[in-house]
Amino acid sequence: GAEIVKQLIQKGYKVKALKRGNSDTSFLKDYEGKFEWVIGDVLDVSSLENAMQDVSHVYHTAAMISFSPREKYKMFKINIEGTANVVNTALLKKVDKLLYVSSITSFGTYQFKESITEKTKWKEHPDNTNYAVSKYHAELEIWRGKEEGLEVVIVNPSTILGKGNWNNGSLQIFKQVHDGIPFYPKGSMGFVGVEDVAKASIQLMDSDIKNEQFILNAENLKFKTLFEMIAQAFGVKAPQKELPAFIKEIGWRYYWLKSKLTGEQPLITKKTTQFTQWDFNFSNEKVKEAIGFEFEPIEKVVERACGEFKQY
Repeated sequence: GAEIVKQLIQKGYKVKALKRGNSDTSFLKDYEGKFEWVIGDVLDVSSLENAMQDVSHVYHTAAMISFSPREKYKMFKINIEGTANVVNTALLKKVDKLLYVSSITSFGTYQFKESITEKTKWKEHPDNTNYAVSKYHAELEIWRGKEEGLEVVIVNPSTILGKGNWNNGSLQIFKQVHDGIPFYPKGSMGFVGVEDVAKASIQLMDSDIKNEQFILNAENLKFKTLFEMIAQAFGVKAPQKELPAFIKEIGWRYYWLKSKLTGEQPLITKKTTQFTQWDFNFSNEKVKEAIGFEFEPIEKVVERACGEFKQY
């Protein structure tokens, strides 16, 4: 969200941005005064109406990411009901176009035996994470908005890498490698730079494209390869050994117990451990053909992100 705001300002757009009262806005400190903040929440409809007053285009990037079972219903409320509120308000305020930043997980986190494209259909499956379920149902709200007359675009980023808080989300990978971990997962995943996610989103919003969905994925990489890139950029030793099965089983149980004792989100869970052992392959052909988009190589993304992390 912050990256989209920055790029829109750089392009000369007049921008409003919705934030909660306790939001961390440090990533936009250099842009303060160049856009308008609106205090609110996707679960507060009146704040959404205020935010969308006299607005023609809306980027919906707000979501909760959690793999903790006890936060399932809170996450569903924010991601599904919150998205429904955004859609309803956009219809009420006659917004021209809505772009929703979803997730690659909305195609199903178990579908690793084939190349995943925008045509891949969701299937109910016990290996789908609660986060994946929430994003899939949020997308149904976006398509419902389309049926009610709203022009929409959905983007599905793979694992997003770039500058940010390395104590949260996918960026924890950087901290783990920097601090030194002995093992790497055997699987592979899709990765994309945060700048490219924002850039592609803005290009799609500015285009005549509507009522379409696009995977945003720069490269499919083995975790081993990614960890080696990060280690080289930091100048530290890369993990040398594949994660053994018995440590995998001990690991998620350790973090489950720790979360019970501390109340913190577990760093890994049984399901997240499981899908880091699989090989995923995500196609980016549709967005490349639609708008001629070229993704920045992940090695360049990693080098820049590590350089920025070193400053903190």
